[in-house]
Amino acid sequence: MVEQLRQLDPRRIGPFEVLGRLGSGGMGLVYLARSASGRRVAIKTVRTELAEDQLFRVRFTREVEAARAVSGFYTAAVVDADPRAAVPWLATAFVPAPSLEEIINECGPMPAQAVRWLAAGIAEALQSIHGAGLVHRDLKPSNVLVVEDGPRVIDFGIASGVSNTKLTMTNVAVGTPAYMSPEQARDSRSVTGASDIFSLASTLVFASTGHAPFHGANPVETVFMLLREGPDLDGLPDELRPLIDSCMRMAAEERPTPADLQAQLAPHLFSSAGDDSGTASAWLPGGAVALIESKRGARVPRAVARSSAPHGGPNGAYGPDHAGVPPMPPHAAPGQ
Repeated sequence: MVEQLRQLDPRRIGPFEVLGRLGSGGMGLVYLARSASGRRVAIKTVRTELAEDQLFRVRFTREVEAARAVSGFYTAAVVDADPRAAVPWLATAFVPAPSLEEIINECGPMPAQAVRWLAAGIAEALQSIHGAGLVHRDLKPSNVLVVEDGPRVIDFGIASGVSNTKLTMTNVAVGTPAYMSPEQARDSRSVTGASDIFSLASTLVFASTGHAPFHGANPVETVFMLLREGPDLDGLPDELRPLIDSCMRMAAEERPTPADLQAQLAPHLFSSAGDDSGTASAWLPGGAVALIESKRGARVPRAVARSSAPHGGPNGAYGPDHAGVPPMPPHAAPGQ
């Protein structure tokens, strides 16, 4: 859901007009914005603590360049960035779709075949991300958007920039304990693409059961469960057990690659060259398909909060204040 802008939010970031808030997280704020041509983008700004860390800036600049090379169908493409701004930012194509987390929370767990369909798309996305030399490090249900023709993996190209900075082991966590790999919990600075495979399995457990595989009263308890007790697979369909078990092996080198997973899943999904089994309506429950359609036609709030303070913000420059924002055109293609 797009929220109205608040008093101190920017009205412009780089060349983009900011329309509303999409969310926030440990790394910073995410805004919906629009280019001069009308293309909508999601812009993630970086927290001040990170922006002040010079090692982060060096790594973030490198990761942004790598992220630009990610062109997989099941990812949200990087369209612009300024890692040297007072507060660095990264813009990706906006995908008007619910997250996997939203779908499961509203519609309940998915059947096994729907989970396989999601797994195949996410595996292809990871193949593109890893091929560009990146490791996602924070793959989880809220970072997977679901549209009619498959999932879209978002938020790659930022979390990896935090690794190896002085902030990694202090006030900025890299990854989410409920979904991260054991090696990431021990030392997030040295993970490989195999860590994302473990997180993929954790995400699929949530999709098929409605709960994360690792959970505790607090992050410390969750990490203890991850390292010592093993995953909670209660409710996982037996037919998905081999897939999940192979991806959640404790030894990273024993996990399948994204290409291995695609080859393993294909026979379960595609029976002929002419079928439509690549679409959400072929696999997902009706409620989930309806939610995807409703998000595709969602509109931006018509008004943003008017600021009485001097203009300023994450990029140090606002455009003129606005009393309202034109509505988002319905059924626009992602990134348009």
